[in-house]
Amino acid sequence: MKLALAQIDMRLGDIEGTCARIADQAELAARAGANLLCTPVPLFGGMQPTTLVDYPNYENDLVGGLVDVAQRVEHLGVDCLVPAVVAIEQTPFVEAFLLREGRVLPLRTMFSLRTGRFDVGVWEPAVFDVAGSRVAAVFDLERDMPQLPRGCDVAIYFQMSGFNAYNEETCAVAGVADGHFTEVASQNGVWLACMAPVGAFDETVYTGGSFVMDDSGRVVACSPCFEEDLLIQEVSRGVIVPALDAHELPRFFREEWIWEALRLHVRDTVQASGRARAALALEGDLPSSLLAVLAVDALGPRNVVGVAFERSDVFTPQQEALERERMECVRQLAANLNIRLVERSQGDISRWMDRDVPARDAGRLRIGIDALYLADVAHEMDACMLSSLTKTDAALAPAAALSSGASLAVDAPFGDVYLTSLEFLARYRMRVSSVLPPSVITLEAVAERMGLILAHAIMSCCEDPVYTERMAQLLATLEPTQIDGALEAHVDRNRVLEELPLYKTSPEGAAILLMLTRRAEMARRALPMIPAVSPRSFGERIWPAMLGWSDLGRHGEEPRTVVDVAREGVKHVESLGEAHSERVRGEILGLLGNLLGLSPEQQEELMSEEGQQRMRENMERFESSLRSMLSSASDGQVPDADAQQAFGSHIRQYPFFSQN
Repeated sequence: MKLALAQIDMRLGDIEGTCARIADQAELAARAGANLLCTPVPLFGGMQPTTLVDYPNYENDLVGGLVDVAQRVEHLGVDCLVPAVVAIEQTPFVEAFLLREGRVLPLRTMFSLRTGRFDVGVWEPAVFDVAGSRVAAVFDLERDMPQLPRGCDVAIYFQMSGFNAYNEETCAVAGVADGHFTEVASQNGVWLACMAPVGAFDETVYTGGSFVMDDSGRVVACSPCFEEDLLIQEVSRGVIVPALDAHELPRFFREEWIWEALRLHVRDTVQASGRARAALALEGDLPSSLLAVLAVDALGPRNVVGVAFERSDVFTPQQEALERERMECVRQLAANLNIRLVERSQGDISRWMDRDVPARDAGRLRIGIDALYLADVAHEMDACMLSSLTKTDAALAPAAALSSGASLAVDAPFGDVYLTSLEFLARYRMRVSSVLPPSVITLEAVAERMGLILAHAIMSCCEDPVYTERMAQLLATLEPTQIDGALEAHVDRNRVLEELPLYKTSPEGAAILLMLTRRAEMARRALPMIPAVSPRSFGERIWPAMLGWSDLGRHGEEPRTVVDVAREGVKHVESLGEAHSERVRGEILGLLGNLLGLSPEQQEELMSEEGQQRMRENMERFESSLRSMLSSASDGQVPDADAQQAFGSHIRQYPFFSQN
């Protein structure tokens, strides 16, 4: 069997265009002699379609488009395996559509209808025959691979997880060198074909890198990463075929993969907005300068417009020198990138507002005016706006980013990358070409930007001057790496206050950072689209916007959970049961002691553990003697001496024992 993997990038939800592209890929695959063509999962509705899959007309257009494709490729003699997220009984799941002989066969739903099960059966791998080979459609390696039936020749793994900079497996073939996928194929003894998507689908980004691996875990063919490609490979079970050497496989390098993933996201997002240009503010700092480089890599220099604002709050010779240096840095960057630079002057803020503006409000108003200038330039150039906010901004001061125009932007590429990580991205990009001014890639530049973020966060948190001054003093002692390290542990890894790396050296500072992050939740809801490249983006980490609780620690106490409370409750109920049993047992023994005429000392001795052990032994002998006595009485005989001795004085004291 010859397998074809179509690593294509299409606009999300473009059903007509996507179906036409699938038909074109099927024709190319048929020319190469392929028997089966596979396409990525998120082409039609993405991986987070929400209620779209419940919309009847969407499902109608999806099915109609697939029927048209099936009829168009019927004469080619190639089957198409097209996965898509649909709804079955109001539950979203990934269906595997097999286009064969002009018909559309939803394999997983058909299997569920035949078995009458819409729970477990829905998630079993769909298995079918193609050109004499058994093919299985797999969507979860850990769950589906052990369920493959015997005789399966090749498992086609459709990647659904988006790019995660801390999980090499999400990079498809680039993760093979780090030990991923090889063991799965060799242990199950099947060929493994990974159908990896490429491009951006809302917040999710895919890096491509589809590959085919034989049953011994060797990669025999692969597609390039971050590019479209049609990979065709002969699947020969039990035959040794040439494989790629280790040095021929792509290797995962975190900064490179993050940069390329963000470049794809900017390109696809701008194209999806219906525009070809992007406009952004150039502040002379690291985030805005690096964003300009990213936009040029994604769109080309002709399609990027930079806007620079001359600051009016310059009063001293030192401030004038710093302002000249900043503007010269902006102009140098624009010249290095060969992009258009638009310069604007703020002017007198009081004249704009028609009132005397207090010093505490001047900065906020200048930021708002700059945002209006940027929006006007973007409108004039028919460009979409990009925001340079980082994940550190989104965590601590999203309100300041919104006032600077982030609410008008369509994309914030660095919104899931912490400020201190931008330095490493910049150094990687500088190895490609030296376009960034050296002054923006320094620890001082990062610390200056972090200071602005903290100042905006404190100003938006509280108006009490004593409280804000105390917060500023505590946070001023922290290094940028300490701040981002605490935020990364809390946001990305869900660590509590005591588990933050900053807690040991500055518990109050760590608590303030968590409080600022919590209070910024409502403003984060208005941020533009942010590509997810970390283990946990703010799009996934959503807390109640009106939450009044902050993590202030446990104050040395052990953590308590609902399970712990439940266990304590079970132990308490069991102890009550034991006490109840002990009380009932004591009452019965007391009644028996009174019946037998025992003294209080004898009753106490009888209730003890040793006494109860002796009683159990005596009860066994008593039962044996009682049976012997009853047997003798039924025969009209006198009980033997052993039985009389066993009962002793109790038989004489209670003559009804002998009578009954």
